Amino acid sequence: MKNFGKALCRNCQTVKRADLSHGSSITRTIPSKQRQPKEEQEIDVVAGVQKIMRGVTQVIKEASVKKETDFNKWIDEWRHTKKLDFSMESKHFFLDGSDLDDFTKQIIRMAEKTILVANPYLESCYLTDYLIDSATKQTEIKIVTRQPEAREKGFARKVECHSKLRTKGITLRYDNQIHSKIITVDNKVAIASSMNFYSGSSGGASKEAGIVSIDEKVVESATNYVRKLLDGS
Repeated sequence: MKNFGKALCRNCQTVKRADLSHGSSITRTIPSKQRQPKEEQEIDVVAGVQKIMRGVTQVIKEASVKKETDFNKWIDEWRHTKKLDFSMESKHFFLDGSDLDDFTKQIIRMAEKTILVANPYLESCYLTDYLIDSATKQTEIKIVTRQPEAREKGFARKVECHSKLRTKGITLRYDNQIHSKIITVDNKVAIASSMNFYSGSSGGASKEAGIVSIDEKVVESATNYVRKLLDGS
């Protein structure tokens, strides 16, 4: 009655009074039965976070599985769309002209992990544009090609193209003996053809042809070949 001007219940009687004579405030102590131990609160929070993280991890794993491309299925659908009659039984097939060009562009676009290229001639064209687009999706791209020479035709264009590829994080290694023209994607598809990486070749000005393989051993051999060139061996 003296402090609050009214009668207090038993719970309120647990009020701890500071020294009012020094202007200190009065703080109320909550009865122990109404308080939740700090340790229990922390355990509940941790358990909740762990449960959430388990859910997030599961979603990431499912997304990763869904992202994995079935190249066999895609190629089968692509050949039906293009109305091509090659067989998939041998895991190798022949392409030429615009079909080879389109297939190469699409495979580059679909790459999820790595693109390896061995090609002597490299300048700005649709194929290099597709490489740049794949590089923006964090695909690892490595190319072995010939170093542009000042006396050759299109020198300035080649230098500009090579510089642009590097700024996008694409690795270039020079080997002036290179004449092979090979592309491997995600260690699942390999293309060995006559097509160069410049507009006259990929655009149809010259007649190009090549073999595509999805055979595991053949693709692995082609991939290892390009990697050795990149390593300088």
